[in-house]
Amino acid sequence: MSDLSASLIASTPAGPLPGTEPLRTAVDKFDFEDGAVLVQVPQVPPSLIEYSVARNRGYFAYPPQGLFYLSAEFRELGLETVIADLNYEMLRAAQTKTADLDKAWKDALDEKLEAFDQPFVCISFMFDATYSQLVEVCEYIRTTRPDLAIAVGGVAATADPDRILKLGITDFVFANEGEMPLAAFYNFVRGKLASLPPNLSFLNTSGEVVSTPKITGSKIDADLRPEYDKLPLFDYCNVGSLTNFSRMRGVDVPFATIISRRGCRARCTFCSVRNFNGKSVRIRDTDSIIDEMLYLRENFGIEHFNWLDDDPLYDREAAQELYEKMAERLPGITWDANNGMIASSVTPDILEALQKSGCIGFTVGLETGNPEILRKIKKPASIERFREFAAMTKDFPKLFYTINFILGLPEERIEQALDSFKLALDEQLNWNNFFLFQPLKNTDIHKAYGGMEDNITEDELIRRGTTVNFNAARSGKAQQLLPKEGVLTGYDIFDLDPKLVADKVQRTEVWFTFNYVVNFLRNPALTSDKEDVIRLAIRWFSALGQAYADNPSIDCMSYFLRKRIGEDDAEMLQGFRDAAARKFAASGYWRIRDEQFRFTALLDGEIPYLDPRAARYLDPTTYQPKSSIKRTMS
Repeated sequence: MSDLSASLIASTPAGPLPGTEPLRTAVDKFDFEDGAVLVQVPQVPPSLIEYSVARNRGYFAYPPQGLFYLSAEFRELGLETVIADLNYEMLRAAQTKTADLDKAWKDALDEKLEAFDQPFVCISFMFDATYSQLVEVCEYIRTTRPDLAIAVGGVAATADPDRILKLGITDFVFANEGEMPLAAFYNFVRGKLASLPPNLSFLNTSGEVVSTPKITGSKIDADLRPEYDKLPLFDYCNVGSLTNFSRMRGVDVPFATIISRRGCRARCTFCSVRNFNGKSVRIRDTDSIIDEMLYLRENFGIEHFNWLDDDPLYDREAAQELYEKMAERLPGITWDANNGMIASSVTPDILEALQKSGCIGFTVGLETGNPEILRKIKKPASIERFREFAAMTKDFPKLFYTINFILGLPEERIEQALDSFKLALDEQLNWNNFFLFQPLKNTDIHKAYGGMEDNITEDELIRRGTTVNFNAARSGKAQQLLPKEGVLTGYDIFDLDPKLVADKVQRTEVWFTFNYVVNFLRNPALTSDKEDVIRLAIRWFSALGQAYADNPSIDCMSYFLRKRIGEDDAEMLQGFRDAAARKFAASGYWRIRDEQFRFTALLDGEIPYLDPRAARYLDPTTYQPKSSIKRTMS
């Protein structure tokens, strides 16, 4: 039981209070004491899975970390659990081309449900893009086991409980972090709590949604080691990956996720963390984190860890102590912080500690290079401080730095988006993630600028289910994604009216040009004299190529960078040339893109020149407008 729940019970008078009858009626229909089945739904609709991408392990295969914490809370309540990761089961089945993916997850769920006579089914609903899968899983349980109570929780569930309840696919919705409201719910079920438990929504007998008051926070220190034994964590690397960082370590290297902090000190208007986790940041005990990582390494062979923290450098002193202990007690492991660090918290001492502890790289969420937009979204950053951070990184080239930019934030004009483009070119960090803005429910920006799109396209669902937010043209989809009439593409996007607020279709083309100019044609590894920078880029593009096997521009980059290092024989290098030629020949889409951006110049040992409309945003000393740039490894 959490401390918050204990204090709530202590303050509750004996005997039921008025207003609790509807919940008592709802809970009395079910048995909650037999055990629980905790479910993660497929993260991509099975019908949209591409078997070639699955076999390349290009889809997300995140272990359900939140369900491990929920399982630990059930253990404290004296109840047994099993965990059904239907995403893992689907991806495992997809390694065989003839597999029936719907049957795979249904069979796995049936097996888990048979663990108890009357299990309480708790389903994680973290991302709105998985809504159709949530509905399908809930409806399947409703059809096959109508006697079972179903609860849904998570970030997306918290944002819109009414939609789920009114559809009739669940009995209860838990808001915010799950441990504390679950403990309070069981205290109500067991007659130990006379008032309504917090963070709960349900339907009364009239079909109206009843929501109890929301509070935030739960305990963060929990012993997850017994819960990890409930899933084959050693096998997750065989069906998918976490991020491109985990792929850089090696697709066959077992991975896991870790949480050291919950919450974030920032108040970004586009982010739901503060509303979901609360205003504070809670930090785990350092030794418990290390012990958990050691357990995962010793029992599952885990060698790469992905940090799920939203603010991993909150309390720099504690963070540095953690990294130093990791270096001492976990030599040889690697890890990444892809969720993002706050640039202003990074210091040379932190970077040195990161390097020594096995960090491959981390992400900084700047979001925009425009000061006005930064202020609007309440980002705790400034362009000047970011430039200081970027300069600092040059002394630590063994780390891979990725920067997040969001295109299409509310009312963003083209001239403001170009500030992000120029900043990315100026600072020459290893990779820049340009995301297209998608407002999330339960955020300040959603409340201010209207509803989230519920009719998410298939291409968007596929993109969100893969391990890199990178390629707008997935295999089999290219012809559908060619620009429509009236939409500027390629270098022509620089002719857009600077005052224009672009629509979604035009923003996609802006995204493509920004991404390929910054991350490909002017990637710092093409000209850097630091061997570490080049080798990291080779690993990054190699990992990209495994997830995006039909993209020839990646082969062009890999060929050029590998030739710079000079360690591959002629046959291997020719393999990259042949692969690029084959992929260009097979895709009219990519032939058009090559006409626009001249990726094939890299196969001739040349860095493609930039159109003057793009080149004007470069530092003049690096721009040669009349010819391609010849560059070899000195």
